[in-house]
Amino acid sequence: MFIWCFLPFSSPYKNHKPNALYEKVKMDHKQIMMELNNFVSENTETLENFKKLSKETVFYRDLHSRLLMERTQLKKKVDELRQEERKLQNDWTVMKYHLEDLKLILNDQDEEISYLKIQQQQELKRLEESFQFLQKQREMVMQEKHLVQKLQHHFQVSQMRSKTLQTHLEQATAQDESHQQKDLQEELGAESHPQQY
Repeated sequence: MFIWCFLPFSSPYKNHKPNALYEKVKMDHKQIMMELNNFVSENTETLENFKKLSKETVFYRDLHSRLLMERTQLKKKVDELRQEERKLQNDWTVMKYHLEDLKLILNDQDEEISYLKIQQQQELKRLEESFQFLQKQREMVMQEKHLVQKLQHHFQVSQMRSKTLQTHLEQATAQDESHQQKDLQEELGAESHPQQY
């Protein structure tokens, strides 16, 4: 890069009055040099900014690439999650139907259990009544058995008394017959031997 430098123009005539054109050129030269220095300074700053911007561009390009990759991955993940959501939704629908079926089955079972409980209560009541009836029958049988035992005892006592009475009666009859025979013999003897006076 070439920087143009303008040397100050000096007139050979020092004692002469300064030329107006010379002063103007001198001022223009000074202005141009200031602008050139400013341009060089700005150019250096611009180059530094360009380097920074280049680095930032590379960084943001890499960042953009990473973000695109992440976006792709996230999109894929979102698609998978949507599929999973649809599957879960379908499963939930099926489970809801099954739940309704289970509710109906449970209601039927509750009704059946209630019916069975009522039947069981009725059966228990019937069994209790039967038990009470059998208990009364048993008590009656026990009373009858006790009565039969008492009657058997009385019958045995009566039999023994009857045998005793029968024995006494036979003895009395035998004695009576013996007395009658004796009396008859005495009468017959008296008739065959009349008394003499």
